[in-house]
Amino acid sequence: MSFETKRRNILQLMRDRELNDHIKTKYALKNNLNNKCISKLGLLTNLNGHQGCVNCLQWNGSGSTLASASDDFQVILWDPFAHKIKTSIKTLHRGNIFTVKFLPNCNDDVVATGAADWNSHTYNLTTGKRLSICTCAEGRVKRIAVANDTPSVFWSASEDGIIRQHDMRMNHECSSDHNKIGILSIYNYEGERIEAKCLDINQLRTEQLAVGANDPYVRLYDRRMVPSLSLIPNHKAFPELYSGLVFNSNSDLNRSKKAKRTLDDVVQYFVPGHIHPDRPELPPNKNKNIGITYLTFSPDGQELLVNYGSEYVYLYDLSKQVQDAFSNVPKVMKVYRENGEGTSKDTLFNPIPATHTKLPLKVEELKLKANQYFDKQEYTAAINFYNYAIHIFKSSSVLFSNRAAAYIKRKWQGDYYAALKDCVTALKLDPDHMKAHFRLIVCLYELRMLDDSKMYLEEFKKRFPSYNTSEAFLTIHSNIHHSIRRKKEALIEEEKLRKIISEVVKDRNLAQEPQNTLEPYLRKKANDYHQRYYGHCNTSTDIKEANFFGSQSQFIVAGSDDGLFFVWDKYTENNLLVLKGDSSIVNCVQPHPSEFMLATSGIDNEVKLWTPLPEDLDNKHEIKQYNATALLNQRRMVADPFELFMNGMRRSVEEEMDADNMNEARSMLEQFYGYRLS
Repeated sequence: MSFETKRRNILQLMRDRELNDHIKTKYALKNNLNNKCISKLGLLTNLNGHQGCVNCLQWNGSGSTLASASDDFQVILWDPFAHKIKTSIKTLHRGNIFTVKFLPNCNDDVVATGAADWNSHTYNLTTGKRLSICTCAEGRVKRIAVANDTPSVFWSASEDGIIRQHDMRMNHECSSDHNKIGILSIYNYEGERIEAKCLDINQLRTEQLAVGANDPYVRLYDRRMVPSLSLIPNHKAFPELYSGLVFNSNSDLNRSKKAKRTLDDVVQYFVPGHIHPDRPELPPNKNKNIGITYLTFSPDGQELLVNYGSEYVYLYDLSKQVQDAFSNVPKVMKVYRENGEGTSKDTLFNPIPATHTKLPLKVEELKLKANQYFDKQEYTAAINFYNYAIHIFKSSSVLFSNRAAAYIKRKWQGDYYAALKDCVTALKLDPDHMKAHFRLIVCLYELRMLDDSKMYLEEFKKRFPSYNTSEAFLTIHSNIHHSIRRKKEALIEEEKLRKIISEVVKDRNLAQEPQNTLEPYLRKKANDYHQRYYGHCNTSTDIKEANFFGSQSQFIVAGSDDGLFFVWDKYTENNLLVLKGDSSIVNCVQPHPSEFMLATSGIDNEVKLWTPLPEDLDNKHEIKQYNATALLNQRRMVADPFELFMNGMRRSVEEEMDADNMNEARSMLEQFYGYRLS
C-alpha cells in the first residue's frame, strides 16, 4: 500500500498534537515533506569547522543540534538553523572517530564516541570533559547504538567481533572486567570470530538488536535472550540441530525441539538469496568482499534497511518470514508410473486456471511505455516503468514476467536473481504463463542451478510442446546439457584431488575435527530481501550509510563512491533524485527528525545541509542523467580494482537514451508522481 492511501487527515493531526507530544514530530513531517519537495531538494549551506574527513553525523531527538565527528578527533555541535557552531570538543581519541551518539534521557548533554584507537568514550557537552573511557575492544570501534527507553546505556560494535554493553551508572575497570561487558560475539561458518561493522536498536522493540559484519549476513538478536548464546562457539549446547544426527532417546528429541525453539527466538539471519555464501553453485566472485557497512530499523520497527559493501541497499521485512526465491520455485516431486517402471516428474503448479484481469488504463499505459523501451534495448527505463505499473497493480503475471525479461537482458549484478523472484511471482499468479516458465529456466541456468533448470526444462517440453523447436528453446537446451556435462567432469576431477589431499593430511597426522557452530543452521534459515535499491557504488569505505527519509519513510537515501547521494522511492525502487554531495565520497546521510532537512558528509572536511530550493532557483548539484550514472557505478561495482584504475572509470559514459526519449519518459513519469523528476 502506498503512503498516499495511508495519509491521515491534517486536521486530525493538528488536534492530536495538542493532546500528545509524540504527535508533534509526525505532524511536522506530514505538513512539510511530500514528493514534490524531493524534486526541489538542494544545498542549503556548508558547515565548516573540521580539519579532516567527517565520518559520522547524529541529530539530537528534537533536531535542534547536529553532532559531527571527524578524523581530526573533534566532535562539533552545530546549530542547523543558524548555520554555526554551538560548541566543539577536542576529544582524547588518538584515532579517527567513526561514530557519535547522543545518550538518551541525558538532556542532550552527553555523547558517546567510538574510534580507530579501539576506544569508546563519553563526553559532557557543557564542560567538554570526558566522563568515561573503555579500552576493552581489540579492534576499531565502528558503531554505537542507543535505546530511547534505556538511559545512560549504549552498545558498541568493534572489529574484534564483540558487541559490548556500556552502562555509565556502573563502575567498570577494563583491566579486571574485560569480559563482563561483552554480550555476544560474531562468528563465521568455521567458528572463527569476524569483524562487527555496525549495529542498531529497534526503538519500538528495544529488545531487538541488529548487527552487521564483514560478511553478507544480518544477525537480528533478542537482547533479553542473548546469554543463552554463550556456548555457541563450540556448539556443545545444541548438537541436535545438525542434520543427519541420529537421536538416541526420546529425551534427546524433546531436548532438540526445545533447543530449536529457543534458538529461533534468540536470533534470525537475513541475506539476499543471490549472494548467499553457502550456495557454492551460484556464480563465483560476486560475494567475495561483500560485507555490511550500515543498517537501521524503520521508524515503525517493521523493516530493516541494510547497505552492503560491493553490493546494493536492501530492505528486509521483519513482520514475516521471506524464503529465498530458490525455495519458492514451484515444487517438483517424483510420481511412479502406472506400470511401475521408472518415474516421471510433475510440477506442482496450482491446477486452478488463472483469471486474467484486464489491466487498469493507467497500468496499461505504463506497460506499453515499458515495452517500447524494452524494444529499444533501454532496459533500465523499461524496468522503471514496470516498477510503477506493479506498484499500482500487483495482480498481473504479465507485468512480473515482462520485468523479469528486462532484468535478464540488462544483466546487472543481482538482476538474474531479481528476475527469478519475478518469475516465481508470475507463476503463482498464472501457473500456465509460458514465458514466465521459460524465463524461470533461464534464470536457474544463469544462477548455476543446473539440475533444477534441466528439471523445469523437461517439464516445459511437456507443457508447451509447440515451443520446443524455437531457437530460444534449442539454445537453452544445448547450454544446460553442455554445462551439466562439464560439471560432472569437474566433480570427478575434484573428487580425485580431494582423495589426494585426504591421504596427505592422513599421512601427516594433520586431520582435525571441524569446529561446530550454529552457523550452518542459521544460514540455512536466512530470510530473503523484500526490496533493493541500486545506482550508487559502495566499494571504497566501510562506513557508508543508508537511511529512511520522509513522513512515512517513503524514501530511501544513501551515499556513493562517486561523490553523489541517491534518493529512491521506497515502494517502486525507482530513483527520484541524484545530487552531488562531496568531491570524492558521500558516507553519511542523516535526515532531520522533523524538518525537511538532510545532513550529509564524506571525505571533504565539511558538513552539508539540504532542503527544498525555491522554484526559480537552478539546482547546480543535481545530476540529470541517472541512467548513465547508474551504469558507470554498476561497472565500478563489478570491476577489478586494478582494471578500474587503469581504465579511468571516472570518465563519463554515453547516455543510454537519446535526449528525445529521455524527455518523453520523464514527462510520463512526472504525470505519475505529479512533480518534476531528475
